[in-house]
Amino acid sequence: MDAKIPDRTLQEAARWQARLHAEDCSESDRLAFREWRQRQGEHASATELAQAVLAGVDQLARQSRLQALADEAFAQYAQPRVRESRRWLVPAAFAATVLLCVFAVWMTTQTFPIVQSIAYGTAASERRAVTLSDGSSIEMDAGTRLNVTMTAERRMVELQAGRAIFAVAHDAARPFSVDAGGSRTTALGTRFQVQRQDLQVVVTLTEGSVAVTPDVDDDAAVANAWQERLIPGEQLTIDQLTPGRDRKFVDAAIVTSWTQGRHLFRATPLAEALEEVNRYAAKKVRLGDPALAELRVGGSFVAGDSEQIVAAFAAVLPVRIVQGGNNEIILFRSYDRPPLN
Repeated sequence: MDAKIPDRTLQEAARWQARLHAEDCSESDRLAFREWRQRQGEHASATELAQAVLAGVDQLARQSRLQALADEAFAQYAQPRVRESRRWLVPAAFAATVLLCVFAVWMTTQTFPIVQSIAYGTAASERRAVTLSDGSSIEMDAGTRLNVTMTAERRMVELQAGRAIFAVAHDAARPFSVDAGGSRTTALGTRFQVQRQDLQVVVTLTEGSVAVTPDVDDDAAVANAWQERLIPGEQLTIDQLTPGRDRKFVDAAIVTSWTQGRHLFRATPLAEALEEVNRYAAKKVRLGDPALAELRVGGSFVAGDSEQIVAAFAAVLPVRIVQGGNNEIILFRSYDRPPLN
């Protein structure tokens, strides 16, 4: 168990799970739980772990030591009408109660096959930060979907869509990896971003070190596979349609500026800038003239207000703004101003 989650907090989380699954659990109980869970980040992490243990309680029961604990807890907590059956596979309310015993054993031995698998996602204009049970954190951009799986041996994330920044808590015994589009990024106490879009995966390292490889688990295949080890400020782009990989230095502050709720551009191609703007804008912007794509823009802008952003672009670029249908803005070339590039 990670030292960042105190034993007392874990026990409280277990008691809350027992209470929430009790037949007489009231709405005031549920409200009190929500307030407790939101009070501290470690409360949310402890809750996730308690839920994972509850979900896997049937598997844990196959361990002889836990069977004995279940019998002991059964004798203490079970109602008379339940005692007659003396079965381990009982309703979730009883299983949650036994969590108190399960935690006590698991924290001292850590030998049980606990698997914690949780899916996270964000809406089209939402950003979200979560803290995992190991102390690592994930900042998810808009339109991101990922799944986190924790075991005693590994910490694994599958990025299905969007992009996220991972700040990894050091744990030499459990590697932390992110799988996306046929690639695997393995971190060693670090901070990095992984973005998945269409057939491309882009990995940007801000702190520490990561190794990027194909997402294969066979030892022989891993030994013969390509590997890219990045240093801070490097970015690796992997295209599933091409065998090569593009590796370059970037300004990490620009790449990760979305975490501050802003767009930061420095000599950024207009097409690339608009792609970022459209992530959060209700009114999307598109180019009516493909020749505008390589015009360069710069500045810092609040994410979400596409009209103000394109107005700022139009003040310095040879473009004119047209309000199109379908709630969109179209940029055409303006011949009243000479091109800047």
